Amino acid sequence: MATAIAKKKDSVLAMFSDDRPDFLTDSDRGNEGVSADDITIPRLGLIQSLSPQRKKSDPAYIEGAEEGLLFNTTTNELYGADVLFVPVYYAKEYLIWKDRMEGGGFRGAFPDPASANQALQALEDGDKCEITETAQQYGLVIDPTDGSCEEIVMSMSRSQLKTSRKLNTLIRMNNGDRFSRVYKIGSEETSGAKGDYYSYTVDNVGYVTKEIYDYAEQVYQAISSGQRSVSYEDDNEEKEVVGGEDF
Repeated sequence: MATAIAKKKDSVLAMFSDDRPDFLTDSDRGNEGVSADDITIPRLGLIQSLSPQRKKSDPAYIEGAEEGLLFNTTTNELYGADVLFVPVYYAKEYLIWKDRMEGGGFRGAFPDPASANQALQALEDGDKCEITETAQQYGLVIDPTDGSCEEIVMSMSRSQLKTSRKLNTLIRMNNGDRFSRVYKIGSEETSGAKGDYYSYTVDNVGYVTKEIYDYAEQVYQAISSGQRSVSYEDDNEEKEVVGGEDF
């Protein structure tokens, strides 16, 4: 019986394709109620040895996930060992997280340490929470096969802040708009106080094309005007032992 059901399921799935049918139009009906608050930018994740994406019994499991690979936390698409990244917007935030051993959970994002500390003091369970300095690197990932782009954000904290500063430094040295150049984001194995882990790397690639520049400018305007945001809850679920610290 189970085999028969599985065959029927495969038969139904075969009806659907990623190729756009000719009968579809460019209308956007059904999305009238979707506002900027209902849309978040996917995050760029980095597979670690303890990542749930490697555990077959975990709902977050991704077939083929290996340590050091980059992936999209929303679509679960594996990008490989590196990606082509166009930085678009940068924001420093101070996030409050509850200790995972105490139940975990996101408690708020703030633009400066003073605001975060004030909010922490007002929490009933503030003694079980901590403030994490986080660099939000908004940008685009370029598909190397066809040059198409998709929005992404790298949420970088603790040991990853070093790479974030390097990226910001390269961008400043290159001059011009933040989104005028392409960078390669990769990964490398690093040793920490609690063991080995993978961290991000960043290198110069070159200038963007006119098409990518125009698209990046549109994304920049959307993010800077508050029409895009990052999902903090997804970030909480992705926390792993990185840089010798448990976050």
